[in-house]
Amino acid sequence: MRFRQVLPMFLACIMLTGTAFGAEGETSCPKLTYEEYPEVDGSLACVPLMESLIMKVTGCTQMEASDSLEHFSNTNPSYGRLKEGEADLILSYEASAETKETLNNLEGLDLAPVGRDALVFIVNAGNPVDNLSKEQIHDIYTGKITNWSEVGGEDLPIQAFQRRENSGSQTLMRLLLMGDEEMSEEKSVVISGMEGLISAILEYDNSANAIGFSVYYYASVMNGHDNLKFLKVDGVEPTNETIRSGEYTLSNPFYCGVSPASSKEAVAIRDWLISPSGQDFVEECGYVGAGE
Repeated sequence: MRFRQVLPMFLACIMLTGTAFGAEGETSCPKLTYEEYPEVDGSLACVPLMESLIMKVTGCTQMEASDSLEHFSNTNPSYGRLKEGEADLILSYEASAETKETLNNLEGLDLAPVGRDALVFIVNAGNPVDNLSKEQIHDIYTGKITNWSEVGGEDLPIQAFQRRENSGSQTLMRLLLMGDEEMSEEKSVVISGMEGLISAILEYDNSANAIGFSVYYYASVMNGHDNLKFLKVDGVEPTNETIRSGEYTLSNPFYCGVSPASSKEAVAIRDWLISPSGQDFVEECGYVGAGE
C-alpha cells in the first residue's frame, strides 16, 4: 500500500473524532486557523498522524496539510530543531543515545508519550521461516548466524539489511535488542532510508535471502507490500493488538514534544493529544495509543 492510499484513513479519523466537550475536565481540541498552526517536525512514520492533526485543528485540506510539513526533517534532527526553537512541536520516535548526549539528555524538552509502535522484522513472503527468537535476530545481526538453515529455513546465506546509525529504526534496534554491541557490516548492508530498506528487500537479487527491520506503522500502513511478511518474534506476531497489550515485546513509545520556547498553541495541541479524546484520535488514525 503506497502512502497516498492512506488518505481515506486520514479523512475518516478526522470525521470520526469530534471536539471533546462531554467529559468533566476533558481537554478540548484546539481550533486554529491554518496560519496560526505552529511549526512542526518529527518522524517519517508520524507524518500521517501530523497531517490528520493539522486537518483536524485547522479544517484545512489534505494538500495544505502536506504542504505545511515542508520542513519535516526526521526523528533525531527534529529534537535538535525543537531544542533550538526552530520547531514548536514534534511528533517523534525515541531519540538516539547520540542525540541525547548532544542535546544534554534532552534537557528542557517536555516529552509526553502519545502512542506506541514496534520494531518489526521483514522477509520475503516466500521465505519458509515465520518466527525468530530475539536471540536469533541478535545473532544474525552480529554475524554469528549466517545461513537460513540455522534457523529452520533453506540452505541460503542470510542477507541482512540495517539502517544507518542515528536513524529512528536503528535507534529502536539498539534500544530494544542490540544495545551498544557491534552490528556486523560484513554480513549486512546499511540502507539510508526506511523506504530504501523495504525496496532493498524487495529488489535484492535473491530476495528469499533478505531480512530487514522497520517500525510497524510505516511498514504495514505507509509502505506495505503483499510479497513481504512480518516475522513473529518469540512466537508473537506484530499487530496493533499485540503491541497494545505488550505481548509483542519489541515496542516503545513515540512522543509529542514541546520546549519552553513553544507557543501556547503548540502546548494546547500537545495537551489535547494526551487527553482521552486525543488518544481516541490517535487510535482512529490507525496508531496504537500510549496506554496508561
